[in-house]
Amino acid sequence: MSSLPRVAQPSIWQSIIPKFLRNPNNPPSPEKIRRTKEWNPAIFFIVMFLLIGSNAMHMIALRNEYTAFSRRADAKIGLLKDVIERVQRGEDVDVKGLLGTGNPEKERAWEEVIKELEEEDRLWQANARRRQKAEKSSSSQDHDETKEAGNPESSDRQEAEKATTAGKGDAPLLSRKAPRGFY
Repeated sequence: MSSLPRVAQPSIWQSIIPKFLRNPNNPPSPEKIRRTKEWNPAIFFIVMFLLIGSNAMHMIALRNEYTAFSRRADAKIGLLKDVIERVQRGEDVDVKGLLGTGNPEKERAWEEVIKELEEEDRLWQANARRRQKAEKSSSSQDHDETKEAGNPESSDRQEAEKATTAGKGDAPLLSRKAPRGFY
């Protein structure tokens, strides 16, 4: 036993100070460096499974969100249809009470549903416009190609005749083009 108090002994301070701070003058051995630089082939699969898993969870969350939106919208549309049918039948209906006029919470819910429906409708219309433009451009390209080639059926027939008359038993010289979007 030493005569120094426990706090003054060097061994206590060596145990308190983290290893990487104890001896800054001693560099790590080459074996340690080499070991840390080795590539573990499982890392690729771990990262891929993490990405796939997070995308799957995101898709599930989107599906649940869309399902909740659809349910809310269907409930509100059903309520509106019910109120409209009652009014058309001539029943005395408290429209403001059923639709929640004057209740800030119900009015806010209606506003959210209306905004969501408008946004969805806007997206549907934008997609429909894009599809129409794509169809017009593809049909105009097809139309231009048929004008340049003349009658496509007769040109295909002529190509087949040329290929078969080139030589008996020979492979056809011209092959038919695949339809657009085939590949």
